[in-house]
Amino acid sequence: MSRKVIVTGGAGVIGQAICRRLIAGGFQPVAADLAEAVDALDFTDPSLEGTIAVTMDVSSRASVEQAVAEVVAPGESLAGVVNCAGILRDSFLGELDEAKLELMFQVNIAGMARVTDVCAPLLADGTAIVNVGSLTGHFGRFRGASVYGATKAGIAAYTRYVAEELASRSIRVNNVAPGVIRAPMSPSMARVSGGEEVSASYAMLKRIGEPHEVAEAVEFLLSDRASFITAQTLLVDGGVVAW
Repeated sequence: MSRKVIVTGGAGVIGQAICRRLIAGGFQPVAADLAEAVDALDFTDPSLEGTIAVTMDVSSRASVEQAVAEVVAPGESLAGVVNCAGILRDSFLGELDEAKLELMFQVNIAGMARVTDVCAPLLADGTAIVNVGSLTGHFGRFRGASVYGATKAGIAAYTRYVAEELASRSIRVNNVAPGVIRAPMSPSMARVSGGEEVSASYAMLKRIGEPHEVAEAVEFLLSDRASFITAQTLLVDGGVVAW
């Protein structure tokens, strides 16, 4: 059986960490991302050896279909899908920008749905989908993240419904919801979170997370070690939401 796993947002910091962990777990990751992000991938990095890169814009059904057709041969199946593509734009009340609103829904929710819709028929029975949400879907202390948080809460709901639809094929669908993870902060993320020091103060563990810690959870849920887990959200947040 093919060991290919499509990882949307695969050229990002968390996406690359997921690709590395999938390689270690015996999978072949397909890093699917925007053209400029794919072009910037460093394939001289030994830890990414074997990764396939493909240009994909999850806001376009045609782009998703074309990318999948490029990397999945006729008759070939997929061993999994990781929906990691996501975008955050601040959305303070009174300053709501229609373009930001549309972009977050098109990428975070509709994009995930497009990729899943295209890829689900290609998944081998008994495989898995892992969606990457956010603690913002379960936590309300990041002012200005209301729309982003709404899209991430939607991922948890989408996960449960799709898990039921695919259960007859023994395909498991779960959601990993990271807290603040160490990566270059966009201006929007810095505004809504208050920065790394403030974000760390919210966690029981008093630190922010590392990309590999999210990747470990993703690979576990894709693997046979999680064979009786489906329709769940796993928070990888250092204990933020628990208190």
